[in-house]
Amino acid sequence: MASLPPNKRGVVLVADDDPVMRLLMLEMLGQVGLDGIEAEDGVQAVTYFQSMAPDLILMDVEMPNMDGFSACREIRRIETGAAVPIIMVTGGDDIEAVTNAYEVGATDFVSKPINWPILGHRVLYVLRASDAIVRLRMADAQNRAVLAAIPDTFFRLNGDGFYLDYEPGHERPGREWPMQDYQGVKRSRAAHGRAAIDTGASFPAEACIGKHITEVLPREIADRLLEQMQAVLATQQIRSVDYELSRFGVIHHFEARLVATGPSEVLGLVRDISERKRTEEQIRRLAYCDSLTGIPNRQAFLETLERELHRSKLGNKKFAVLFMDLDAFKRINDTLGHNVGDVLLKVVSERLRETIRPTDLVSRGEQTTNLARLGGDEFTILIPDLDRVDHALNVADRVKDAMRRPFLIEGNEIFVTASIGISLFPEDGDDCDSLLKFADTAMYHAKNCGKNNAKLYSSSLTMQIMSHVKLEVGLRRALKNQELYLLYQPQIDVRSGDIVGVEALVRWRHPERGLISPNEFIPLAEDTGLIVPIGEWVLRTACQQARAWQKSAGRSIRMAVNLSAKQFKDENLSQIVVSALHDSGLEARLLELELTEGTLMDDARATMATMEQLRAIGVQLSIDDFGTGYSSMNYLKRFDVRALKIDRSFISGLPQDAENAAITRAIIAMAHGLRMVVVAEGVETDAQLALLQEYGCDMVQGFYLGHPAPHESIAERLLQPCADAAEVK
Repeated sequence: MASLPPNKRGVVLVADDDPVMRLLMLEMLGQVGLDGIEAEDGVQAVTYFQSMAPDLILMDVEMPNMDGFSACREIRRIETGAAVPIIMVTGGDDIEAVTNAYEVGATDFVSKPINWPILGHRVLYVLRASDAIVRLRMADAQNRAVLAAIPDTFFRLNGDGFYLDYEPGHERPGREWPMQDYQGVKRSRAAHGRAAIDTGASFPAEACIGKHITEVLPREIADRLLEQMQAVLATQQIRSVDYELSRFGVIHHFEARLVATGPSEVLGLVRDISERKRTEEQIRRLAYCDSLTGIPNRQAFLETLERELHRSKLGNKKFAVLFMDLDAFKRINDTLGHNVGDVLLKVVSERLRETIRPTDLVSRGEQTTNLARLGGDEFTILIPDLDRVDHALNVADRVKDAMRRPFLIEGNEIFVTASIGISLFPEDGDDCDSLLKFADTAMYHAKNCGKNNAKLYSSSLTMQIMSHVKLEVGLRRALKNQELYLLYQPQIDVRSGDIVGVEALVRWRHPERGLISPNEFIPLAEDTGLIVPIGEWVLRTACQQARAWQKSAGRSIRMAVNLSAKQFKDENLSQIVVSALHDSGLEARLLELELTEGTLMDDARATMATMEQLRAIGVQLSIDDFGTGYSSMNYLKRFDVRALKIDRSFISGLPQDAENAAITRAIIAMAHGLRMVVVAEGVETDAQLALLQEYGCDMVQGFYLGHPAPHESIAERLLQPCADAAEVK
C-alpha cells in the first residue's frame, strides 16, 4: 500500500455476509472520513481487491463461498505491491481464530461484539501504522541501495568492542575475500599464534558479527580503534583512525570513521584510501623530489636542514653543509647539447649517492634527504653529528675524486670537476639561510681559487663579498662618472723598429681607492655583464683616438682592441663596430679586434659566422694569448685571421728556456705557413727581442719597447722621424 496523499480520503473494503454489520461498519468509517466498499463474501472481496485496490480491508472470518481466512490467504498470494493491511473480525473468545488470522497474513483483528464508537479510530490507527511501515521500508530500501552503490564497509560495535553488525563494502574485482580463504588464513595465523587476519579487503560478515575486534584485526590496530571508540562515546564527537593492512604482500591503506549512535554503541565506516595515499605520495614526490634526477629537491633539503638544526641544538651536536657546483657545466650544455647535460646530471647524482657512505646520512636507517639537487648543477650534502672538521673535508675529497673520473655518455667521454664550499654549525651560523648562503659563498671562493677545490667558509669571505659588491656598484658608476680611461701599448715592427700599431688597454681610477688593477675589475665586469657596455666605450674611444693621431701626426697606425667572449656573442656586435668606425671616421682596415682561443672555440660554427660579418666590414682579426687555449688546427685555418699573438708565458723564459724557445719557433713557423702575422707579447729584454728577430717574428710589444702610455705620449712618438715609412700596408 502506498502512502495516502494528505487530502485524499482512504478507501476501506468491508467484507461481511451480514448487511447490517456492513452498514454499521460503513457508518463508523464515514464518521472518521473514510470511504467504504461492500463485499458479501470472500470471493467478492478478492475480486474487489483486484479491481478497486482498497487502502485497507475489514473482513469477517465466517462468510459463505469463501471464508475470511481463505480470502486473506488468497489476497496475500496475489498482491504484487506493498501489503494491504487486513483487519479480521473474529469471535470474542476465539483465540484459535486470532492465531489463524495472523498465520494467513492478517495485520490486526477486532473481536465481537464490536466497540462501534472506536472502530473508525482503530481503522485509522492501523492505516497510519501501515503507512509508517511502508515509509520505513522505502527508506530502508533507499539506504540499502545507497550502501550497495558505495565501496565503504559499515559496522557497529558495542562498548566492549564486539561487532553487532557488519556490512562488507563492495570491493573492486579481485579484491573480495572469500569465506574459505578467510577461514584458511585464520587457521594458518592461529597455528602461528597470530589472531589477526592479513588482508587488504573487507571481511565476510559471518567472520565478524559476535566477534571481538581483536579477533578480526591486528592487535595494534584494534587497540587504536578501541581507544578512539571510547573517546567517541565520551565526547560524542566523530573520530577517525588510519591504518594499513596487507593482502598477499600488497599494502592497503584504510580510514575508519567512528560516530556514536547510543550511550554504548558506535557506528564505523571504513574506506579504502589506498588510491588517495598513492596520490598524496605522488604529490609529495612532485613537491619534494627533483624531477630530473629523482633525488630530493631544494624544498626537501631545506626542511631536512631545519629538522637537523633543531635536533643539533637540542643535542648540542655539530653538522656540516656541503655546497657543490660542477665546474664549466655550461660548456657541456653549449657544446654537446642540453640532453647530454641532463644525462650528466643524472649520472652525477647517482655517483654522489654511491660516494656518500651510510655514516654520512642524516638519520641512520631511514630514508634521508642528506643529498639534494638545488637546481642547475648545484648539489648539497648534509653531514650530521660532526666530530671533526676533517670528516667534512674527507667527504668533500671523496666527492671531488668521484667527479674527476670520466663520464661516458652517448659515446662521449666527459670530464668534469667540482668546486665545494663547506659551512659548519654552530661556528658559521645558527639558521638555515645563513648556513646555506655561507656554504655557497665558500663554493664560489673555491672556484676563484682555481676550481676543483673544497673550501671552508670563514668570515673573511663575507668581507670579500661585501668588497666585491661595493666594487661592482662603483664599476657601474665608473662609465657615467668618466672614471675609466685608456692607455696604449706600442706594437713595434721587428725589422724597422717603428710603431705600426698600439693595443688599447682600459684602466680605472677609483675616486676612493685610486688605480684598480685590470686583473681585479675586468673579471668582475665579465661576471656582471658590464664588460659589454665597457667594451663598447673602449672600442669607440680607441677608434676616435686612432683617427685623431692620423690627423695630427699624418700617420696611420693600427688600433688593436680586445673583445671579450660576451661582446663577441652579442648579436649587435657588427652594428656597434660599424657605428664606431662611422662616428670616428677611422678606416676599417686600421681597426684590429683581438679574440682569445677560448672565445673562438666555444662555438666554432657560430664563431665563423660572426667573423664573416666582421671581415665583411673590413676590420682585421687576431688571436690573442695564443698557445694557452685549445685551438683546432683545422678551425685555425678556416678562421682566416690576420695575426697570432704569442702569449707572454712563452716569451718570459726566453732565451734560457729551451722548451719555450722551441714552442715559440714552432708557432711562428706555423703562423707564417698559414700566411699570418706573428706578434710576441711581454718582451722585456734585448735578448728576447734578438731571439724573436732571429725566429722571424713580425711584431713585438712589451715593457722593453714601451709601457702602456696615455695618448699624448704615443702622439709624441708618432711625431718623431721614422727610419722607414711606417705607413700600414
